[in-house]
Amino acid sequence: MVSSAHIGHATIASAPQVADPVMDIQLISTDELCGELADRWNEFRLADDYFASPYFDINFVKAVAKVRDDVKVAMFLEDDMVAGFLPFQLNSSGRAVPVGGRLNDYHGIIGHPANINAAFKSMFKMCDLKSYAFHALPPTSDAWEPYAFRALRTHHLDLSIGWEGYRKWVRKHSSTVKRQGQKTRNLVKEVGPIRFEFDSDEGDVLERLIELKRGKYQRTKTFDILSVGWAADLLRCLQGVKQPNFQGILQTMWAGDELVCVHFGMLTEKILHYWFPIFDHRFSRYSPGTEMMMLVAKECCQRGIEKLDLGYGDDPWKFKFCNGNTKVLNGQVNFNPLEMKMARTRYVVRTKLKDMPMKPLAKSILRKVFPGFGQWNFQ
Repeated sequence: MVSSAHIGHATIASAPQVADPVMDIQLISTDELCGELADRWNEFRLADDYFASPYFDINFVKAVAKVRDDVKVAMFLEDDMVAGFLPFQLNSSGRAVPVGGRLNDYHGIIGHPANINAAFKSMFKMCDLKSYAFHALPPTSDAWEPYAFRALRTHHLDLSIGWEGYRKWVRKHSSTVKRQGQKTRNLVKEVGPIRFEFDSDEGDVLERLIELKRGKYQRTKTFDILSVGWAADLLRCLQGVKQPNFQGILQTMWAGDELVCVHFGMLTEKILHYWFPIFDHRFSRYSPGTEMMMLVAKECCQRGIEKLDLGYGDDPWKFKFCNGNTKVLNGQVNFNPLEMKMARTRYVVRTKLKDMPMKPLAKSILRKVFPGFGQWNFQ
């Protein structure tokens, strides 16, 4: 198997224009990912830490396929051997996006085809595609570099140092965590004793999470991801997946009879992906999200889970807990030079707009005029 190689900073070079050999490719459904093909998929995952995330698990891909009807898997072949898989979904106008779209925090080709350019050219021809957009792709090969618009960071808690090691680190580096003790004691005194469940199966808790999350999107003038029917259905579907090395997991923190915090994520043997956390806004003065994070981290350590992954994005709260990060790429595979240049330009403009000092006000006004702004990212 071809070994992976790290790349340097993303460049803005044009996509390669050299002639590439034709690669054999088959387009399969997720139902066909079983038996020997599933074994080959898992062989790639076990051989490379790049593919350890739950997002690269077959169960995640199949769950998305249950709530969407446009999920396909490109299977790349070299000398009649499977060299890689790329699960994707079809967007409008012949444009492919990662399976799960913007809900997917890690994606890309699972495996190591010898020639990525040839792999995509064959895939584009077979499927009549124009492009493949990615927003959090691990740089498994320097062949991705010409297609990257920007290198981003994902953030995680490295729990391989054990609970006492992590607790000592986070209390030294985060004043938020150091101050949390008094707030939690006030929560206990004023609301009720804390009860934490690492793997909850209580009644309608997931529906309560969806309700709370949607309320927060509305308060913060952020596009309501869960208003898109398939997104909420994906969480419901994953909640029912309980495989030996993959499951959807619901975690809760109660104060007395009040559900204060709830989180839904995905768990493998060594990684918990912290995906949809939320706390009841009524209890915000107690900073319950901080207490919840520490309870989850402690339980992870006790269960031998070595990584609590918070995904990409520089949300300020992530820096209060994270002692590790990895690089991912945002970009697009597109062999039309003009379209590629336009895509880069659009990305640069959007990035500058996001960094504007007046962004919160502009976002509030924009959301009032166009409530569905941003919905195209989840179609």
